[in-house]
Amino acid sequence: MMKYLRATTALYESGLMPRVDVELGADAPLYLAIDEGLVKEWKYSQKDGAKTGKKSFVLTYCAVFFDGRERISGPKATKPRYKLTNRYGHASATTDIDQFFSELVMLSFRRGLTSKNTLFILTDGAKYLARGIESYFPNAIHLLDIFHLKKKIKKLICETHPLYEPCMKAVHSYHPEAIIKCIKQAQVFDEDQAVTRKELITYIKRNSQIIKNHKHPKTKVHGSGAAEKSVDLLVARRFKNRGMSWTEKGCEALLYFCVLAYNNKLKSYWKNRHEQTGLANTPTKEKPVHTKSLKKTRQKHGHYYNQARLIDCERTKGTNTTPMAASHKLK
Repeated sequence: MMKYLRATTALYESGLMPRVDVELGADAPLYLAIDEGLVKEWKYSQKDGAKTGKKSFVLTYCAVFFDGRERISGPKATKPRYKLTNRYGHASATTDIDQFFSELVMLSFRRGLTSKNTLFILTDGAKYLARGIESYFPNAIHLLDIFHLKKKIKKLICETHPLYEPCMKAVHSYHPEAIIKCIKQAQVFDEDQAVTRKELITYIKRNSQIIKNHKHPKTKVHGSGAAEKSVDLLVARRFKNRGMSWTEKGCEALLYFCVLAYNNKLKSYWKNRHEQTGLANTPTKEKPVHTKSLKKTRQKHGHYYNQARLIDCERTKGTNTTPMAASHKLK
């Protein structure tokens, strides 16, 4: 399993080109959103193996490729809006940032990236991500997520502030100098607000170029909400439940299957495993279904068990159901 996860790293070090899974058009862009997630980890003492009680975090890196986009705004919209489609996720909890970027290079080739295609990378403006993009994707167009920029501005300038609208206008025109001008005009009343304003100005100056990159004619998507959702689906929903704590190896092992489910590859993975181990041709004994006992269970419990099971199964398929709808299906 670990060898499969690190296959792209081996290809990167050997200089071999990986297989191509997606064929992009001549001028079709490829989008890549990168983000990180934190998972709680318990530190164990080396003497007796007891928990020390000090919490730390396992840093997980998540990335999503999108090789398609669809228009979601009407035909009369002055500024058309698009959504990203055809996702392919990748995540790791044990690799460092350099190894993770080397894997993304190989995966970008597998997603059809060539010298004729434009690669757009969406991030939250973190320094280590900017350094990795400059080193491993020098020809890519790095974009700052506008959602993160607005979120930081709202900490200093609220929606009722008179400077809010001109500041948002500068944000949507992707003009970092105008944004800084509005922020400098905002009054601060304590030391904390002064520190917030100073950090915000530094953040915008450091990411001024990737804010201006939104003016690129081929840039149709300006937010990395896809990366935020991927962290939620791959990390938060499975690893951040109440009372959970993980080791790096355990997190990596389970994260592998989360990525397979995210990419809709889980069924094919188990099918290949069964074929390799010879379990696919093994006959299985099916238990007979007793209709009388099933009717008694329905009459006794009022279809509660069957309704709950049906609703849970349909939720996993992404459909919304209600107990009323489930009861009609059972009848």
